[in-house]
Amino acid sequence: MGNIKVGNNIKNHIEKRPKAIKKKYLILSLIVFIISFMLVFLLFSASTAGLRSDLALQVQGLSFKQESVFNQVGLKLDIPTGKDYSGSGWCQNMKLYHPGEVFPHDGVNGEMSILYNFGRFENGRSTFYDPDSDYFNAHYGVYAIKLGQGAFGWKNGTLDVAAIVKVVSFDQLDLVMESLGCPSSQRHFDYQITDIKEGPEMAGFSDWIQIDAMIETNSPLHHQTENLIGYLQYGTPPKDYNGEDFPVAATMGRLYLRYDETRNVTVIYFVIEKTQELIDQTSKDYLMPIQWN
Repeated sequence: MGNIKVGNNIKNHIEKRPKAIKKKYLILSLIVFIISFMLVFLLFSASTAGLRSDLALQVQGLSFKQESVFNQVGLKLDIPTGKDYSGSGWCQNMKLYHPGEVFPHDGVNGEMSILYNFGRFENGRSTFYDPDSDYFNAHYGVYAIKLGQGAFGWKNGTLDVAAIVKVVSFDQLDLVMESLGCPSSQRHFDYQITDIKEGPEMAGFSDWIQIDAMIETNSPLHHQTENLIGYLQYGTPPKDYNGEDFPVAATMGRLYLRYDETRNVTVIYFVIEKTQELIDQTSKDYLMPIQWN
């Protein structure tokens, strides 16, 4: 009797194994399907454009972290973002980009890195595209520039405004507008300095210089004809836009800069927005409170 019972148990176990394997296969297939669906949704859905942008830019920032000027000189910055203010229209995280030696400077060895932010996503794209938004064509952030010899932004002991503005123009035209497909022949950046003065004390330093300017430059509005790298960052332009591509728009800018002798680096805070009121507010809430660590 005992032998018969053991035999029946073995037989039952053998019969159940294919069912168990089939069940595990179905569960695994379902998990793979769900993950694949989520990835496709993340990659192609307009509703996840903000998350997609943030993930891509954070991964990019990690790839630049070690070589960035901020890391080279040991400068860690605590910069306010959209997550620090309820109802803020800026994105939640700062982004790091490292053009390295590819930026306008006078022949000597040098490198630049950028920490920056732009308008949050609404309706599948950044408000960077929205002419009715306070964040239209707007950015704020920090440039860190280190030369092999000398201090960037000064020439023979005198502030070199033209060299400083070239960096802002390079950022706007060669980085932002190029990524959105604006032809080089159409790129425009014109400015008029309205004020240069001693800046406020920030991050424990009292030797800041403040530069204010009126700027005319391209806006990001255009008709999409292909997939471009800039769309991963800002989302695609509005489909109902019926104007000319990359029209020139009036905006305003402010810089705060200082040369840090200890680290041999020029640090430039920047903000570009539509009105003086917005410039003042962003300066107060997002630039002046930056902490150096």
